[in-house]
Amino acid sequence: MSDSYLPRSEYRFSRDSLRMHQADSDPLQQFDRWYREEVDSKVEADTPMTLATADADGQSSCRVVLLKRFGPDGFLFFSDYRSRKAVDLQENHRAALLFHWDRLQRQVRIEGTVERVSRAISEDYFSRRPRRSQAGAAASHQSAPMVDRDSFEKEVDRLTASSEPIACPESWGGFLLVPHRFEFWQGQPGRIHDRVLYLVAAEGWQRSELQP
Repeated sequence: MSDSYLPRSEYRFSRDSLRMHQADSDPLQQFDRWYREEVDSKVEADTPMTLATADADGQSSCRVVLLKRFGPDGFLFFSDYRSRKAVDLQENHRAALLFHWDRLQRQVRIEGTVERVSRAISEDYFSRRPRRSQAGAAASHQSAPMVDRDSFEKEVDRLTASSEPIACPESWGGFLLVPHRFEFWQGQPGRIHDRVLYLVAAEGWQRSELQP
């Protein structure tokens, strides 16, 4: 291994800070505030987040998925129920989300348990997807080995071009992460970052600050 290190970039001066007294008493309201500021600061409409899971043996994996809705019930995303992430969640319901919002020098870490949503919610969202996305979900067995790429793409093209509606596959649907822990991270110069932790308790959410 080389004895040199990758280039270091310093955190630029930030007008923003997040101390415990500045944070909302409700972590969902705090998330909503930061989410809206992030959306206002960029062109893209999608909200990517890193989803970390672990299987029954404790082997962890992570990937970027898209947040589709959030509220008091939790954080909603969709996937093939046969994918690696879905298999992990079947074996181990605990998972974590990470939002990295570089423009605003912010991160939000969320931990909780994951459950499947109702079939009605999955079918409603599937019906709103672009047709080629519907075709891809119908043709794919996500995470399974690709035997013949040409045949797979032809099937996607066939479904896309067809005039028949594409039904939501039984193997595809939504997941909801119900949080029990939030951490809000605001970058600061010198790596002296602001960190506010929320933990769920019987009397509601409890806030504290963490050292950087």
